[in-house]
Formats: sequence, C-alpha cells, structure tokens
Amino acid sequence: MRRLLDKVMKRSDKGIENQPKTPSPLHELSYSDLSFMNKRGFLAMKICQYLQYNDEDYLFLKSFTNHTFEIFNEETQQKEFILYLSELMLKWSQQNLDIQQQVKKTELRNDIQNAMLKAYEMYKLELFSPAIGKDNTVTHNETNLDDIKWTVYRDVISAATQGQFLLISKEEVTEYKSGHVFCEGIIKDRSDIPLCRNHAKDSIENRGFNKTKIMSWLLVLSEAITNTIKHGEGGKMTLIEDVENHEVRFVIEDKGPGFSLEDLPKQTLQAGYSTKRSMGQGFTLMMKMTKQVLLYTSSKGSTIILIFDSGE
Repeated sequence: MRRLLDKVMKRSDKGIENQPKTPSPLHELSYSDLSFMNKRGFLAMKICQYLQYNDEDYLFLKSFTNHTFEIFNEETQQKEFILYLSELMLKWSQQNLDIQQQVKKTELRNDIQNAMLKAYEMYKLELFSPAIGKDNTVTHNETNLDDIKWTVYRDVISAATQGQFLLISKEEVTEYKSGHVFCEGIIKDRSDIPLCRNHAKDSIENRGFNKTKIMSWLLVLSEAITNTIKHGEGGKMTLIEDVENHEVRFVIEDKGPGFSLEDLPKQTLQAGYSTKRSMGQGFTLMMKMTKQVLLYTSSKGSTIILIFDSGE
C-alpha cells in the first residue's frame, strides 16, 4: 500500500483512511447502493481514460463488486485506487463540499488531480447535481425519478451480465422488429403453447437453419411463450430473420402487468429466483442459450426479444 501511495501521491498518504465494509451480493443491493456504484464506476472509467490507462471497462464492472474501495487488492490496487478516488469525490458531494478545492488539497500527483478535475467538470451535472444524499439516497424531482431509476437498473444489469441482458425502451422495440418476419403466432391459452412451438419449428426448419441450434432455440422459445400465459395474460410470438446482421430474433409480447424493476437484478443474476411475476429459471436459461436477451416492460405489457446468431 505504501508503494502504491508513493507512486500516486506527491509526498504522503495524509488524510486517506481505510475502513473496511462487508460487500453484499449484487442482487441484494438497494436502488441507492446501485445508483452510487453506477456513478462511481462511470466516474472511475472517465478518470482512467483521461490518465490514458487501459481497461476502463473493467473499472465500471468492478465498481459493482464492493460497497467501498477503501481497501485495496494487491493485484489490482492501482485500478482500485482510481475507484477509491471516484468514491471520495461522490462522498465530498454528499457532504456538500467544494469538490474542486478538495481535489486540489490532496497530495495526489498533478496528472491525477487534473484527470479528477476534468471528469468533474465534464460530468458534474450528471454525477454531482443533484447530489447523492448523506444516506446514499438520490435526490431528484419526482417527475424524473422513474427515468433515472430505470437508467441505473439498465446499466447495472447490463454491466453485471456483460451486456447479455439489456433493458430497452418502447422505441427500441420497434428497431429490433425490423427484418423479415417468417413466423407469427397468437398465444391466448395453454393449448396455444405447443401449437406455436410446432409452427415455429416448421418455419425455422424450412429456412434451413442448423438443426442443433434449432433445438436450443425452441427450448428457450417454449420457456418464453409459457410465461406469457403463466404471468402475462396471453400475447404474441413473432420470429424475424435479419440477414444483414446474421441474426434471428424471437419477439414475445404479452399483455401482463410488467416486471418489477427492483426484482429484475435478482431475476437476471440469481439462478432460480422466483416471485409471482418472475420467471424463475427463465432468464437464466435464456441467457445461456441466446446471443442476447432484451426486455421492454411496463404496466401495460412486456416484450422479450431473444437474439440468436444465425451463422454456422
């Protein structure tokens, strides 16, 4: 630790304290925790870029592994130190301190101070105004809270799943529906599940796709359309081939009450997690079998888009 601080500080480590805290699994974290980690990771990533260090994406993901980075791992301590500096800046904001003055008062090297000041100047509205409260809650106008909350959960889930599971907007659903529709089916009751599955199987086979792939595709499709009956009050199945992007997309729409935003990290990150409106093993299976899973959800219905690589 002393060697690291000697490298990054002008003279000493005065004023920096190490106070360990016990991390929690990501799916158990509150919205305020996730929001703080999201901001800390983004800020660290930008500081890293300004310092021309590598692996800035690693820092964003790493931010979600600990409550605090006041304790350093020997193998990655330089990168974790950048996360700690980002954490300090956010905590200064919580305390309503002048962040620029606080940075200048540190004993850090000039290049590190400059990177921190640049990151603050570039992103002070997004990250520091409105500030995170002293209890780690985020203060916003109520009209904007849902949008901000959705953005935080989207970024957290995407980061934790390496981009394999992504929350999307209603407008983005339309974009992913582009391509050649080669199969459609209506799902109203349980008898429609095998009918849709067999219709999809015939349509996929007629297009000459790899037979090994077809079996895994149909397994995931069965899971998705079953849940439109179980939780979504029926819906619609659409199969799309996007030749240009070498993808096949299964679009499953339902008319249910939507997924709970707070439960989504558990449903996507914790195998077997289930609630009345969750999919149990569903999301886990989907992420194993697909290239990517996209989800749009609202109180008027949800759309799950399963993306498969259509190449050999």
